[in-house]
Amino acid sequence: MNPDRLNCEERLDGAAEVLGVARLQGWGVRFDLYGEVAHGGVTDVVPCRREHVEGVLYRVPYRLVVAPRGERSAMDIIEGAGLGKTSNYKRKRIWVVNEGKKIETRTYLGTASGRKRFLRKVTADRRVRRAYFGHLLAGARRFGFPRGYIAYLRRQAGPLC
Repeated sequence: MNPDRLNCEERLDGAAEVLGVARLQGWGVRFDLYGEVAHGGVTDVVPCRREHVEGVLYRVPYRLVVAPRGERSAMDIIEGAGLGKTSNYKRKRIWVVNEGKKIETRTYLGTASGRKRFLRKVTADRRVRRAYFGHLLAGARRFGFPRGYIAYLRRQAGPLC
């Protein structure tokens, strides 16, 4: 959610344009995947009828999201997607609401194998790191997410380490 992180030189180098805040209804945030770079639990969104996900919607050049067959895009690499059975995420088309309009977009959803790997980790390795959560918090604050939603993210993350 933090455009400074997404657009840093090591990631998309300024190529992601912020379109605004978007809502994904009927889904919830979970920290049920292990991030190698984060060294702990990382976010996922899962179907959950009574919840919703607040996020930041970006316009990213197509070539950075979808690579030629057999290759991984820049976003796939950032998200750890497209590595077969070792992949945490898969790219998926979804509909979000932005400024009252439904918009088709792409996001990354956790894989079953990624969740299973997470559960095999020792409890300490499954905890969310402060630095990782800080990126989410920075984006949430920058875009004025409601305090109640930030509290929801904190509850979902559990005790930080």
